[in-house]
Amino acid sequence: MDTAQRLRLYYEACIPMGLLVLGMFHYGFPPFDDTTLTLVPGLLMCIIITYYLYNRLSSNTDDTHVLLGTQTSMYRRRADPGRMWGGMLVPLVMFALNIGDASDEKHSVGLGACGAWVLSVAMAWTFTVRLSGLSLGCSWALCVAGILALALAGPWERGNTGVHVCLVAMSAIAQHMGTQFVVRKLPRSFTLGEAAAIAQGICLALLDLAAQLFTRKQGLVDPQHMCVLVLEAAGVGTALIVCVLYMAPQHSQGVSVKDTVWMCVAAGAGAGFTTSIIAFVLGANPMRWIVLAVLGSQTGRIVLIYWFMLMACATAIYAWCAQTPTSSSKLMLHIKRKSYHILAVLLFAPAYIATPLVLHIGFTIALCVFVCAESVRVLCLNGWGTQMTHFMRRFTDARDVGLVVTAHFYLLVGCAVPVWLDNTRGCVEAALAGVLALGVADTCASLVGLRFGSIKWPATVKTVEGTGAFIASLVVAVECVRWAKGFGYDTAFGYDEMLGYGLVGSFVVCVAMGVLEALTDQNDNLVIPLTMYAAVKMLIHSDTISWVSVVVVAAMLAMSLIPHSTLIQLHSVL
Repeated sequence: MDTAQRLRLYYEACIPMGLLVLGMFHYGFPPFDDTTLTLVPGLLMCIIITYYLYNRLSSNTDDTHVLLGTQTSMYRRRADPGRMWGGMLVPLVMFALNIGDASDEKHSVGLGACGAWVLSVAMAWTFTVRLSGLSLGCSWALCVAGILALALAGPWERGNTGVHVCLVAMSAIAQHMGTQFVVRKLPRSFTLGEAAAIAQGICLALLDLAAQLFTRKQGLVDPQHMCVLVLEAAGVGTALIVCVLYMAPQHSQGVSVKDTVWMCVAAGAGAGFTTSIIAFVLGANPMRWIVLAVLGSQTGRIVLIYWFMLMACATAIYAWCAQTPTSSSKLMLHIKRKSYHILAVLLFAPAYIATPLVLHIGFTIALCVFVCAESVRVLCLNGWGTQMTHFMRRFTDARDVGLVVTAHFYLLVGCAVPVWLDNTRGCVEAALAGVLALGVADTCASLVGLRFGSIKWPATVKTVEGTGAFIASLVVAVECVRWAKGFGYDTAFGYDEMLGYGLVGSFVVCVAMGVLEALTDQNDNLVIPLTMYAAVKMLIHSDTISWVSVVVVAAMLAMSLIPHSTLIQLHSVL
């Protein structure tokens, strides 16, 4: 790896690491009253950050080690493995989730925001240690020490030490097995960092669902709890559908009665299992609640009509595009791909401003449909696989060379996860982080950079013109949704109870996301929305003085002014 490439990775790493370090030292470990019980997770994350920062500047390349049980050929090609994101992304997001939610922790169900932060640190710690190149005995000792420290000194209720040790150990083991499973069963679809982040998110959702099953609170049917439970139970039900479809006899041509029967059985089993889980936990009929939540208000009905009309128009346009000859123009391919991003903005932004609850449920249903449809495509059930593959390949690029076409999944997940994390709380910029970053900013950056870009960033194909378009469009989009939500602020620096800080925080977030989009080799549809969610929570929706934003601006300016020759000398010393 040449020096320019290493410096690019160094600057990329500074953004999430800087956010997490500033957040931990400004808000606490994380922001709760009793910081002594949350000191251990923060210290472990500081060690992880120090290791990755040294790794970025040292002679140890990111591809020196691969996950045990996998091979280099199983990962997505032409991209750095992104181990730093596997150890940083989920803890960063979980830490941001705690900001402003400390008052709700005593009334939380399942893991709670603080419990999710501790388990994310445990998974990041074991992931980093196992890939550090240490001897087997040393790595196991460090993993066990970290698990015990988090279980014994973490922010838990006293008296359940055995349960805490089992929970932390299960999370660490599950994320390792989950990452292995994702990489081996879906080869060349993900980098190591992407696979680890996905596995960690799934593990947290499953452990939260298990915690709710063991601590049933029947009769507690508030919207926030119900939305989370529907999402997690629907995920398990969808996994059951995929398993049933996988056992079906495969037919590559024509419509098969057996395939149709298998698909109906799978759908029935998944829906029944999901409904049973929710009914067991809450003692309520989930289908009745979902229907009332979506159709019980006039706003919900209007949003549904708007969605159907928009999807009908989009389907007609894409059907017409499918009949036209495929253009080899790179610009035309980008226009086709980014049209989905524009569609996402039109679908999701108005719906969230009108009714966040309906959008939360809609994202859950959409993800289940996407997973089932991709399973049918991969397994070639009912002869649909070839037709679906032919249609989707019109919108893919070099990153979609694996078994699974990930472009539409990343777009959906990037838009949906911030909404799921916000969970109807109404933090508009954080919830719409994915929609604004991918639907508006990424589209402008791609088209402007491809059409007018001439100055390229070092060791990357991204252009400075594209980054400028990203930042400018994102600033405008963020400010537009702030005003569309019906709020305003008196001064650019003054604090508003609903909005946090004004233009300073917004500008810092947008600049950081623009630089990150230009430098990262990971799929930007995944890392940009989640990082922006964390940045918005830390730098915009803050109830403290604005020196955090000032420090971030100063740090970014100072980092950009460091001569490359100085960093090259530091690299040679290390």
